[in-house]
Amino acid sequence: MEAGETPEEALKREIWEELETQIAVERFVETVEWDYPQFHLTMHCYLCHVVSGHLHLKEHEAACWLKEDELDSVKWLPADAEVVDTLRALSPI
Repeated sequence: MEAGETPEEALKREIWEELETQIAVERFVETVEWDYPQFHLTMHCYLCHVVSGHLHLKEHEAACWLKEDELDSVKWLPADAEVVDTLRALSPI
């Protein structure tokens, strides 16, 4: 997050910068704290929806949309797996 920026504003900015997609933030889900070997991660997670754009990958190698029953088709990093488990517990996602 940049100085003076809320987590929601930072998320919108980052998604625009990295994916050329505008999103609307709907609600907070959770904050994940995870210690990887090289760094500590604090990840604020939100449910969002696409307002406009096409998910143009500028910084990432791959991306895809998954249905709930396809979530196990991806090898998630540990912090991401925690969020996926939380999303599964929500009804509906």
